Amino acid sequence: MSHTKQIQLLAVIPGLGGGGAERALVNLLRHLGSERFQVQLVAFETAGRFRREVPVGIPVHDLKGRRQYDMRMVVRLARLLHAERPDAVLSVTRYANVVTLLAARLARFTGPVIVNEQNNPSAEFQQFGGRWLKGLALRYLYPRAEGITAISRGIATDLTGRWSVPASKVTVIPNPVDVAWIRRLAQEPSPHPWLTDGKAPVAIGVGRLHPQKDFGLLLRAFRLVRSAQPAHFIILGEGPERAFLENEVQRLELVADVLLPGFQENPFSWMARADVFVLSSRYEGFGNVIVEAMALGCPVIATNCPFGPDEIIENNVSGLLVPVGEEQALAEAIRRVLNDSDLSARLAGAGRVRSEDFAPEHIVAQYEHLFVEAFEKHANSHHDRRLPP
Repeated sequence: MSHTKQIQLLAVIPGLGGGGAERALVNLLRHLGSERFQVQLVAFETAGRFRREVPVGIPVHDLKGRRQYDMRMVVRLARLLHAERPDAVLSVTRYANVVTLLAARLARFTGPVIVNEQNNPSAEFQQFGGRWLKGLALRYLYPRAEGITAISRGIATDLTGRWSVPASKVTVIPNPVDVAWIRRLAQEPSPHPWLTDGKAPVAIGVGRLHPQKDFGLLLRAFRLVRSAQPAHFIILGEGPERAFLENEVQRLELVADVLLPGFQENPFSWMARADVFVLSSRYEGFGNVIVEAMALGCPVIATNCPFGPDEIIENNVSGLLVPVGEEQALAEAIRRVLNDSDLSARLAGAGRVRSEDFAPEHIVAQYEHLFVEAFEKHANSHHDRRLPP
């Protein structure tokens, strides 16, 4: 690092709710070197569980908007950029990325803007529509960023191959997962008797109750498991599919063995005591929760969905991968782990080792290098423009 100037970094995110992107940003801010970076955080709305986890000393600006589709945020962020004049900007999630890139142009901000892509663009567009308009944002706005970080190789390939984002601007950096912090929280007392009474093994899933996560498939797979042996199943999370999933539990006659306790402030005390963690997603961006389960020594089964699981899990070594949407294969994998103690122990041990690769000391250093490189490149080009011909 050739400069000692403290870099003024402005981080932008839509909200501070309980999602993986928000957790990843808080982990990044918590471990970013304060001697080199002075950080301010901007949220379109600041309510949410992660607000209190933002490190003390980092100012938080509330743009008083909505987390989705509130274009007033462009003008408000442009005003903030003009007032604060940071050295560099990091935005997280596609909505924040679009707003930030537009605001930078409106404010005539000349510093580097780095955008972070957290999900699978093509799969999201197929699920929610708006492919043409959202594709335009990727093709015409993303190239204006100084750099683009993708949290998996699959996302990077999708951006460059399908959406014509320049490969030279894309860097793959996984989300940081605070392994030590997760393990400390996991030591809190057991939150439910199923996890300690030893009467039946417990499978667990964690995530937003949303079609992307395909918890309906997981319930159908669990019914096959439950028809062959005693077992319990817990789904932690909240979302728009709650009513559907509750109806499925009734329809599948699983009421006595399935628990949906909602969003949990500390999911790790649940995950650490479960016998197997299962991710049933149709698509992902990375899969933070896979690494979290691994860190806690909970054997992991995941659908081999685009993108993320197969970049984290080595099949049959640090976890099991099964085809997307196949309840029979998912059920068979669950039964294998529940009934083969040697397999369970082997997956748990290798998973714990693998989780260390995503600890903040490894991931945050990559971000620090990216920020410094972008800042120095901009500083040098600005200096060159001032030199006489």
